[in-house]
Amino acid sequence: MTTNEDLFREAMTLYYEQGGKFTMDALAARLGISKKTLYERVRSKEDLAVQMVEFYFAGVAELQNTIHADTSLPALEKLRRLLCATPETPMRKYHLQELKASFPAAYKVLDERLRLGWERTLSVLAQAKADGSIRDIDSSLFSRIYAASIEELLMENDITSDLTFRQKQAQLVDILLFGIHN
Repeated sequence: MTTNEDLFREAMTLYYEQGGKFTMDALAARLGISKKTLYERVRSKEDLAVQMVEFYFAGVAELQNTIHADTSLPALEKLRRLLCATPETPMRKYHLQELKASFPAAYKVLDERLRLGWERTLSVLAQAKADGSIRDIDSSLFSRIYAASIEELLMENDITSDLTFRQKQAQLVDILLFGIHN
């Protein structure tokens, strides 16, 4: 039986390779299931795209839960790890412009996930402020800058680069947390 993880990982691989032009027939063939069985799991390509985004962010949440639970980490290191929490996926090219145009419901979910649900991360940011690891900053502004920057990195990731998304994300977080001075 094909698991949700199998389904979404294979769909992400096809999306990476072909963008939104991949077919449900091709996905079903890669999974070794019939197209009918595939449509019993997802109603449409749009529904599949929404579920793929949800699957990705469920992976982010799982990583963040593990980080939050680690009481050995100082607040600043915990914050850095939370902001860099990115699951391993076969996705190396996000086709974000295409996602926005072809699958607006999926793009809306992506946008909401980047902009909402910051409470636990902001509590760690408050801890870092309280222990003097970072200066007093506007937490809301920080989260908006981070979300906008990540969205820009996702858009840019459609262009070939020597750095992976995860490497760029780590650099972004280091700049946000530590600045650019030596």
